[in-house]
Amino acid sequence: MTSNKILEPGGSETQAVCDRIQDEASLKKAKIHPFSVLLASENYKRGQGYQGKTKWTPDGSILKAMDAAFYTSFVNVEPVGKRFVVAVDVSTSLSSIVPGTSISTAVAAAAITMIFARTEVDTQVLAYSEGAVVPCTVSADMTLAQATVELVKIPGGSTDCTLPVTWATENGKSVDVFVILTNNPLWTFAASPVESLQKHREKSGTKSKLVMCGLTSIGHALSNTDDGGFLSVCGFDLGALSVIRNLAQDLI
Repeated sequence: MTSNKILEPGGSETQAVCDRIQDEASLKKAKIHPFSVLLASENYKRGQGYQGKTKWTPDGSILKAMDAAFYTSFVNVEPVGKRFVVAVDVSTSLSSIVPGTSISTAVAAAAITMIFARTEVDTQVLAYSEGAVVPCTVSADMTLAQATVELVKIPGGSTDCTLPVTWATENGKSVDVFVILTNNPLWTFAASPVESLQKHREKSGTKSKLVMCGLTSIGHALSNTDDGGFLSVCGFDLGALSVIRNLAQDLI
């Protein structure tokens, strides 16, 4: 509609669309997920689709409405009621794009942490890199931009996805689900992920699970294991969030 000049800046039609986009009742009725809003917003902001030659100049008021809808739609996310650690790998640049989207891995990681931090009471957000794990404060009143800045705190290095598990074990944290977000397909481990998770289970008495999300990866494996508490996710979309929820609730 923007490309065909149906929606003009300051026009009544544009205002009607903006009102509908951010209407809380409509968002609730349609059960729109924040990640779906983010995908649509980033694609609209891009000003060009993935296929065809259609281009448009994004309207500022529509972008503001979609931004408001993003935060409003968090009410549609039902909590799982588990203890989460969401850890973001900052060992490499988070400036690449999640395949199949217009979202940078930095924004995707921030949005994912916000979804857990805003909906799950017991969520610890971490930024980690070689030899360093930094607890992050991602609060309910933060904007997406603020959450993104909060995550990038420590210098780069090699990627060791076991660091958040080790941190939780050493600090006496009982965690039901570790969600590890990384932009790096090549990882080094100070210890086996299986062994690290097993040690945490033994010390905490919790049947902990580990989800590795390679935001830009087309294929990877944590290790050869039959442990049903391990899950590898290649790339990321709304379906991945559903799978993580099902794993946390022992539905898969």
